[in-house]
Amino acid sequence: MKRFANQIPQSLRNSTSRSVKSAMSKPRFGPTGIVRSEMKNGIKITSAQDTGFMFAACTIMFQAGSRYETHDDLGATHFLRLASTGGGCRATAFSKLRVLQQAGAYITTTLDRQTVAYTLRCPLHMFSDLKYYLLDTAVGCCYHDWEITDLKRIVRGDLNRIHPEQRVIDLIQKAAWAGPLANSVYCEEDRIDSMDGEKLRNYVSMNFIPPMCSVASVGVPFEETMKIAEKIERSSEEHLPQSQKVYPRMGHEYYDLGPDSDTWIAVAVPSCDSWDFQGVFKHAIIASACGTDNMQEGMTSMNRIPQSPLGLISDKDVHTDCRAFNISYIDTGLFGILAKTPSCSAYRISKMIAEFLARVGELGVTQIEEGKERLLLNLAIHDEDCVRICEGLALQSLYNSQIDCAENSAKIIQGISSEEVSATAKLLSSKCHQMAIAIVGDIGVVPVDQDIFRR
Repeated sequence: MKRFANQIPQSLRNSTSRSVKSAMSKPRFGPTGIVRSEMKNGIKITSAQDTGFMFAACTIMFQAGSRYETHDDLGATHFLRLASTGGGCRATAFSKLRVLQQAGAYITTTLDRQTVAYTLRCPLHMFSDLKYYLLDTAVGCCYHDWEITDLKRIVRGDLNRIHPEQRVIDLIQKAAWAGPLANSVYCEEDRIDSMDGEKLRNYVSMNFIPPMCSVASVGVPFEETMKIAEKIERSSEEHLPQSQKVYPRMGHEYYDLGPDSDTWIAVAVPSCDSWDFQGVFKHAIIASACGTDNMQEGMTSMNRIPQSPLGLISDKDVHTDCRAFNISYIDTGLFGILAKTPSCSAYRISKMIAEFLARVGELGVTQIEEGKERLLLNLAIHDEDCVRICEGLALQSLYNSQIDCAENSAKIIQGISSEEVSATAKLLSSKCHQMAIAIVGDIGVVPVDQDIFRR
């Protein structure tokens, strides 16, 4: 090793030494140098400039998720996600794919019931050339009928390939709410053939509007981010989508995978909306205190030790896995327990997680403090993903929040007392009579909803 070190040029060794020292002398925890602005047309802009990342990322986010679909265009957001690979006003689908691949860049499209987000990740020095492909994807897609026809086969494939865990999370929201939030992020089978380019163009013109848009960037100069926002223009006939009231349903939904199949079970109760970010943090602490991950993992999925106390439900059954989750939207939220188990133990596990959710208010101070530490660790781990940070900044802009980074989140979490979290947990327990249930798998062996309610 000593001989090898002597063969390294002195200049390279000095450069490496200086870079290591500078990295050690300047600890970083999340993006800094965040600049905010808002244009006259309502577009919110956020730019995190000093990040230290090798890559840049930019997100264009619209508050136009599946909850804004009407009866005439149900399933439109599913097609919008897939149509992001299609041709636009500036580039064809082939040229877009070729240029992005040659540059080592990519564009992702993510959506939920509340938002649709388009994100470009690329080397920083190439952003000024590639930003037009992001604009072409987000606000310049043509939605040609022949492209939509080709996408129908892919949509059908998506419906067949949905992972059961994704399906049960989608169904638990459908079971919990009546109204626009019951709209699935997946297009229903009987609506695929009726979808065409005209419906997508109408949906975009009605919902992709500046007052419902935010633009965020990581590692990109603020001026460049501003130029992107200036390109997002619509006609003067803009109007805000009518807000439809969400009604609690708290029912049950099932999807049968056949006898003896693995079964996914979700139970949930109402929680807080995303405007109450203190409440969101409290529910996140409760979820982490219940257990959302594994304490230790081996080379296989079965070689693991789940976090307690939810991990104790499996009773050393390596085929059973349980975790807590929290979902927040602009006007409501959902807190629940998700379990995956073999068919033979589905009956027992479903009753146990319902009982656990009904008694979540019994979490102790020690468990709550452990939940804080778990949540802080997860925030630090994910703070190195520029795409995730960029989408988070865009979402904060839509909700007029200024959390910025994991470091500020950590300060908020540490400032929340265990007594406040315990009171929130007790409030969740008091809502057990409003429990919603979703089951995907062998539905014949799972108790009906009345049996679960009589836990």
